[in-house]
Amino acid sequence: MISSKVFQKTLQELQKHPGVKGVIVTSSEGLPISTTLDPQKTETISALVTSLVGKARGVVKEMGEGALKFLTLDAGKSEIQIAPEQEFVLIVLREKPEQP
Repeated sequence: MISSKVFQKTLQELQKHPGVKGVIVTSSEGLPISTTLDPQKTETISALVTSLVGKARGVVKEMGEGALKFLTLDAGKSEIQIAPEQEFVLIVLREKPEQP
């Protein structure tokens, strides 16, 4: 398991990127490990995203396409980037860059 220091440093680095509104690291079961958001929002997003990751893994497995590596949810002016790993899920909420 990755140490808490590594999580905190990763959160701080990701938070510095332009447009990032929040970062969550959650266990593969949906339990928040570390976050830059308020606790209630973190718990809700963690549970929903973990459920989505499980369903997406099922789709990828059914298609015989290998393993799920990354998900992006486009929500109009913002997006949610999800990087599922074996023991944890990294969730980044960010504003989408302006299109010219």
